[in-house]
Amino acid sequence: MKISIITAVYNGEKYIRDTIESILSQKGDFELEYIIRDGCSTDRTLEILEEYKDRCIIISQKDGSPMEAINAGMDMATGDIGAWLNADDIYLPGTLQKVVDGFQKHPEKLWCYGRCNIINSKNIEIRKPITLYKNIISYYYSKNILLCENYINQPATFWKMDLWRQVSNLSYTYKGTWDYELWFEMAKISRAFHIRNNLSSFRRHSESISENYFERQFTEELEISKKYGNQIHYFIHKINIKLRAFIYKRI
Repeated sequence: MKISIITAVYNGEKYIRDTIESILSQKGDFELEYIIRDGCSTDRTLEILEEYKDRCIIISQKDGSPMEAINAGMDMATGDIGAWLNADDIYLPGTLQKVVDGFQKHPEKLWCYGRCNIINSKNIEIRKPITLYKNIISYYYSKNILLCENYINQPATFWKMDLWRQVSNLSYTYKGTWDYELWFEMAKISRAFHIRNNLSSFRRHSESISENYFERQFTEELEISKKYGNQIHYFIHKINIKLRAFIYKRI
């Protein structure tokens, strides 16, 4: 089985090495294809990428957004399974083998998600209560619950590339929650299964989109919930977002 991982990066010198190493260090019964799409970085990112040019595919060219870079990378991918990992997140040891094992155990399923903790700029785990909350509500896949709370962690989500091609790439409609919309497009075709292991670490830091634009992300989440669900989903999601916004502002 072949796995294709895409990373979109622009001026990511602080964390890109950790991201790359977490992917290239994966071992198991699979073939790895790693594609990095750089948006013509002006810091030391390209210098760092040069060190890995023999072990991954590196494309550096201007792009309009992270979604555009991810879509371009997925168009290049030749694997059976795909995913993207942002340039400041990491996979935990053994993640890709767990994903392969999961798909072999559930051959009828087309996508899956696992658990993901939250780390800071120094790789220290933070916000453990939030992680615990997500682990509890995500134990069994439920589209109804997903419409009320985005419990699927993008860095711990994988899919068969046949499914990705049916979905036809990431939409450019939303600027902060394009992954949340993707889950519902995939859900139209197949239910996900849950890998009940920690697969990745999502990094929150002073420059991250999630840290600086979480209010915009919450607004987009509500729009998506309304688009794919009903008024009850929207109402519950709105309450959940108000609680999350209150918590985030005080953390």
